[in-house]
Amino acid sequence: MRIKICGVTSAADAKLCADEGADFIGLIFAKSSPRLVAAAAARRIVKALPRGMTPVAVVRDQPIDEVRALLEETGIKRAQLHGAEDPAYARAVGVPVIKVFDRFSKRDLERLRRYDVFAYMVDLPKTAASAHGVIDAGFALNAKNYGPVIVSGRLDSANVGGLVRRVDPFAVDVCSSTERAPGKKDRRRVRAFIEAVRHAAAPV
Repeated sequence: MRIKICGVTSAADAKLCADEGADFIGLIFAKSSPRLVAAAAARRIVKALPRGMTPVAVVRDQPIDEVRALLEETGIKRAQLHGAEDPAYARAVGVPVIKVFDRFSKRDLERLRRYDVFAYMVDLPKTAASAHGVIDAGFALNAKNYGPVIVSGRLDSANVGGLVRRVDPFAVDVCSSTERAPGKKDRRRVRAFIEAVRHAAAPV
């Protein structure tokens, strides 16, 4: 079971996540995010990462040339597409892609099948109605028929275990529940989340 900690904004927090056992960190370049990282700062974070930690550039509906230039400048080798990017866009990024899906109908599953990507992320839509929900586990299970699945969306140390046991995903993704403030990680919360995931994923 892989673990991705998203919303990292400093080399110190990247090291914290690595020390606690995370596999991926997410660096957010979507311009509306309070966790936005400048390319120069991201480059410094990437250069300081310990071996075995993989950075992911999180983008949303940005021009493809801008995204490719960002990846080149920062040295990041994975991209997470959080918007309405189509399969052609995903192919054109030039690095392995995680494509996010936040709607769970049969039609959305058919749309998912058209993407040839590194992994699919099943996330909650960022709406007030989803504030206390968790993802559709049935959709995530169906998505596993087409490739590795990452589950996300309002996960914390209390609710992640049940989802891990039901879906058995390739990875889990977390952001706000591991913070003391937006973009500032809290070691105790990071540790609690990772321990919950490892416990749920352990063989019975």
